[in-house]
Amino acid sequence: MEPAIFLDRDGTLVLDDEHAGNPAQVRIIDGVSAALRRLRDAGFRLVVATNQGGVARGRFTEADVDAVHARVGELIDASTGLKRTIDRFYYCPFHPKGTVASYAREHPWRKPKPGMLLQAAQDMELDLEASWLVGDSPRDIAAGRAAGLRTILVSRDHARIAEAAADFTVASLGEAVEVILRNRDASTQTRLAQQPRATKRAAQRASKRGKDNSSSLSNNLTTATAAGQGLATSAASGAGASSLASRKNERLRRALSELTEEVRALRLRRSETGAIRIAAMGVQLLAILVAAVAFLNLAEFENFVRWGLGAALLQLVTATILLFDRH
Repeated sequence: MEPAIFLDRDGTLVLDDEHAGNPAQVRIIDGVSAALRRLRDAGFRLVVATNQGGVARGRFTEADVDAVHARVGELIDASTGLKRTIDRFYYCPFHPKGTVASYAREHPWRKPKPGMLLQAAQDMELDLEASWLVGDSPRDIAAGRAAGLRTILVSRDHARIAEAAADFTVASLGEAVEVILRNRDASTQTRLAQQPRATKRAAQRASKRGKDNSSSLSNNLTTATAAGQGLATSAASGAGASSLASRKNERLRRALSELTEEVRALRLRRSETGAIRIAAMGVQLLAILVAAVAFLNLAEFENFVRWGLGAALLQLVTATILLFDRH
């Protein structure tokens, strides 16, 4: 499991104004890209979790939100020099006072509820205990606290600071990074200092249990040896089969996780997708599935090669289709 930084969008990463649904008007706040690069270099996954009640109020659509997120990612990547600096974007389009009937309700993802954060942790297998939330409003902080995260408020507004009662308050995302890295280093040193003591206590408990049980074990040793020899062969065989099944399940899980992430990335571009690109997406997803099957057959070289060639062929078909979509 990996640590993550959960980030609010408007007012934390981009300017918070009336152009929230217009990708052409996206403006990254000064210093944000450099701060995100430092967090990525430090090993954190970056996840945006943002309320977008403007969808419920009819100000813009979900497609507009996706387009804005694509633009945010593009601008930040151009500045950091990384590919997909921000791993994923989660948003909640619902609002209880919305004017669009299908969105006019409360929802578990709407901050201050922690739904988006918990969903991201499940999707990406994140370590919430080692993760942080950074936002500019009390509802951001409340959501982070409900998810068990350490929280940082980015604000100079005294009323917001008092209401939020975050673990830390800073004036910029750059300052938030300093807090995160400083506290992470301190936590690491504390764990390292505690580890020898914990190891020693564990050894003492093990030694005590060994002394208490030594008499009983010696009395039963003869009987247990005969039974143990018969069970050992069975257990080894069962353990080997279980281990192999576990490895295959893990490979499949990872492959499906990558497929899910690819689908999410494709969804972000749906507003600019035509019929030809839809066909290419379908073939691309099929190629990913075939590649996943090939990966699961690593132990059988011939099957691996067969499925691998199939995936390569489908990838070539995808590239060929996209040639017809050049503008």
